[in-house]
Amino acid sequence: MSEYQLDAGLLTVTDVSTVSGPMRREEELMDSCTNALKALLGEFVDMPTEVKKSKYESATTLVQLPQPVMQLPREKAPPRPKPLTAWQKFALKKGIDIHRKKTNRVFDEDRQEWKDKWGKRAREDREKYDWLREVKPGYVAAEAGGDPFLDDRRTKQARLEKQKKKEDHNKRRAEHLMQSQEEVKHLSAAARNLATASNGKFEQAKRFKKNTKKMAS
Repeated sequence: MSEYQLDAGLLTVTDVSTVSGPMRREEELMDSCTNALKALLGEFVDMPTEVKKSKYESATTLVQLPQPVMQLPREKAPPRPKPLTAWQKFALKKGIDIHRKKTNRVFDEDRQEWKDKWGKRAREDREKYDWLREVKPGYVAAEAGGDPFLDDRRTKQARLEKQKKKEDHNKRRAEHLMQSQEEVKHLSAAARNLATASNGKFEQAKRFKKNTKKMAS
């Protein structure tokens, strides 16, 4: 009498009965496999099912398998721990918590509310409530009257314009360099053609013939 150990989650049947006596014949092994398969299919009767319908196919009934009982071994060895970086070693030595995240929120004591320290909302908040500016002792206004806010805006605008001009200059320089390289290639090809008596008439056929011999060998 065969005894089966079923694991429906892995669709596995194990015959745990003790085998004694002479070697089983092929017919007995086929009967054992058939009975094991019947026992496994019998487990599907009480399992929950789900019917899925597609646009081009008929309805399909799917059986929801339970969680596997058998724990399968890993296919590959467990990954080795990554070595610590120089900063992680320093932080571990000094007792610094490297997993602590920097918060973007700070409490404003004057307005009694939370605000961002950086980002779009922080910039909009500074522009909205920035009505007082501390200047250095050596500050000299760009024009009569002295307006630090206006000077800052003009400085920022000048910096952006300078950056834009630099980007345009680099773009034109790259295009000019590419054009020069194309001209050099064209002049080199023309010079090679003029260096022969036939003005390069038979050079292409000669190269093709040479390559053909090389491939044939």
